[in-house]
Amino acid sequence: MGAPGNRGAFDPKVAAQAAQRWKARQRPRQAKMAAVEKGDYTKAESKERLAKHANRLLAAVANARNPAGEAGREAFGEKMALDELAPQGEVTAANVSNEMLERIIGKSRDFLAIQFFDKGTTASRAVCKIATTLDDGESFGTGFLVTPSLLITNHHVLTSADDAVRSTAQFNYQISGSNAVLPIESFRLDPARFFLTDQALDFSLVAVAPRSANGTPITSFGFCPLIGAEGKIIIGQPVNVVQHPKGELKQVVIRENKLLDLPEKQANSNIDQFAYYEADTEPGSSGSPVFNDQWEVVALHHSGIPRTNAQSKTIGLDGKVWPPNGDTDQIDWVANEGIRASRLVNFITAATVNPGEDLRKEFVTISQGEVQPVKTENIAVPSVQPAAAQAPELSTAVQSGVVTVTVPLTVTIGFGAGGAVVNGAVAASLAADASGAADGAAFESGKPDPHYANRPGFDPAFLGFTAPLPKLMPAVKNLAAKVGSGNELKYYHYSVVMNAARKLAFVSAVNLDVGAKFQVKREGKDHWYADERIPLEQQAGPELYKNNPLDFGHLTRRQDAAWGTTENAATLANDDTFHLTNCSPQHEVFNQSSKASHNGVLLWGNLEMYVTAQAKKGSKKLSIFNGPVFRTNDTEYRGVQLPKEFWKLIVYVRDNGKPGAVAFVLSQDSLIKNLAAEDFVVGPYKPYQVKVTDLQARTNLDFGAFAQYDAMKSAGEESLMEAGTIKVVAIDTLGDIVI
Repeated sequence: MGAPGNRGAFDPKVAAQAAQRWKARQRPRQAKMAAVEKGDYTKAESKERLAKHANRLLAAVANARNPAGEAGREAFGEKMALDELAPQGEVTAANVSNEMLERIIGKSRDFLAIQFFDKGTTASRAVCKIATTLDDGESFGTGFLVTPSLLITNHHVLTSADDAVRSTAQFNYQISGSNAVLPIESFRLDPARFFLTDQALDFSLVAVAPRSANGTPITSFGFCPLIGAEGKIIIGQPVNVVQHPKGELKQVVIRENKLLDLPEKQANSNIDQFAYYEADTEPGSSGSPVFNDQWEVVALHHSGIPRTNAQSKTIGLDGKVWPPNGDTDQIDWVANEGIRASRLVNFITAATVNPGEDLRKEFVTISQGEVQPVKTENIAVPSVQPAAAQAPELSTAVQSGVVTVTVPLTVTIGFGAGGAVVNGAVAASLAADASGAADGAAFESGKPDPHYANRPGFDPAFLGFTAPLPKLMPAVKNLAAKVGSGNELKYYHYSVVMNAARKLAFVSAVNLDVGAKFQVKREGKDHWYADERIPLEQQAGPELYKNNPLDFGHLTRRQDAAWGTTENAATLANDDTFHLTNCSPQHEVFNQSSKASHNGVLLWGNLEMYVTAQAKKGSKKLSIFNGPVFRTNDTEYRGVQLPKEFWKLIVYVRDNGKPGAVAFVLSQDSLIKNLAAEDFVVGPYKPYQVKVTDLQARTNLDFGAFAQYDAMKSAGEESLMEAGTIKVVAIDTLGDIVI
């Protein structure tokens, strides 16, 4: 059944309470399931609920069929008129029967089958990963939009407005039909505009910012309304769950994961607010929508149900009592519990909120079916079809009586006493493929410009005085990759010197002209290229970035080189930054501002612009040097030692017309130290300004006259980072930089 993991939003008290309710319902649940298996629906559900369900199915068929007309009926193979399914007209509790219900369920299933994946793709767009920054790390959950402005998840995912402030909703965190990870659209949550939570119903409803960090409107993702009317599903029917297990890529568990129990109202009990179902949920699935086959939300998933002993203690997969704070993946999970959509609607309809009453009223209007879900805009909609140009590779695996078939749609078939059970997971379980797709990136053999002789490389005289590439000190000089008679790989506006032993660059140096006529913005998926001037084995390739949170991290930033006097020149320079030689493995949180939860990472990307603003009035030029700090004790991963730190040195013209230089260091140590476990703690990292002489000692690079240009030479306020060996200034804001 799955369960929340170490970093998933997991509340053991919620799971324990779910287990108690599950046990208390054992006899009536088994009786209902036995009745359904015999086709005796009237013994499993009240006739009132069965009538409501039958009428919803008939309405769904009518709504789907009418636009197509008679030709549509034939295309779907639908031969039977609606009045033949329900000759008495609207189905009522008085005329509902097992035979009638079976005919309606069967015919509606056949008729609506063609729409199943189309509707599912649209519904899944509204589901997102929720990442919350904690004092000791980061927690993950799942949520989904229920109106154009409101997102719902569990109370134990967002327990307070303060949690919401520290959280982001990350949409598009999934794999497309071409097996590429889509660009993430990260939205901040806005509890000051609307926030409503309830611990008993285990939900939190919160407003979402109207646009993402990239400027994408939240309406691009549509919404999945919570419907107040009952009868959306009956016991024994399939459920479909869209989720972000363990905070990973979006996945869906489809069909043959049955609704097991929908308890009736009982005196002095809230048992009727819950729904029980089979489904393969995982850590981070809390807050996922549970859909019926018409892709209507029937429940808000909130907990797995653990197997317990007579003393109500949780049992592990080994049959022993599970230890408190143990590995939740080792719990024997038997089912899942969700909060019924109709109960959530009832509570929210009766609630009083301030501020946000306008948003609550909009929710109520939508839940009553008076507003149709908005159509999503055509932006990065993932395809569920394999690429037509090439037949998908088919692979199978057999383990513990389970067969997994991978197309790019993963279908898991388990064979047990009750027959075959089919669980599907959209190929989000596949990370970047062997061809090198990682975080939306792809590895290609072609080049943006195949003629390397055209590339002028880094210009030492760019600033009006000499600011050359640093020289390698004797200790590392013999490690450089050979390029002709030297070691400089020249590109448009930048150059790289490679450390052949480490397969990464010693330095990547770029000339930046902020005032250039043409600047190219980032568009579409990244495409990375090997440089044929040095052996491929001296370049860290795409295999390093597969199935982990490592990104292809630019050393010379794309935007620093992507300029020119013509649009074509700027485009060539932009594309040239995507060489593997200009790439270093960086954790996704370190590399992507949309995932960064600390100012340190965001400040790092703004250093160039700040120095430009502080430089000589009218000067729009900088020379920027970037690289990793190589240490002998860096952890080896897939044949490459991962750098813990990165450095940046910016040379510019001061306001007095003289050369200036500032140097910085930023660490990703806290992010990559637990990489193997794919579980990381976002630690206290921020940029530090260091003396050029100290950076020189740290990198074994000779920066020559840059030490004389250093603003830190006379800096009065300094602190110690490493036992007095490196004097630094911590950069909490850009104003802390010593210029």
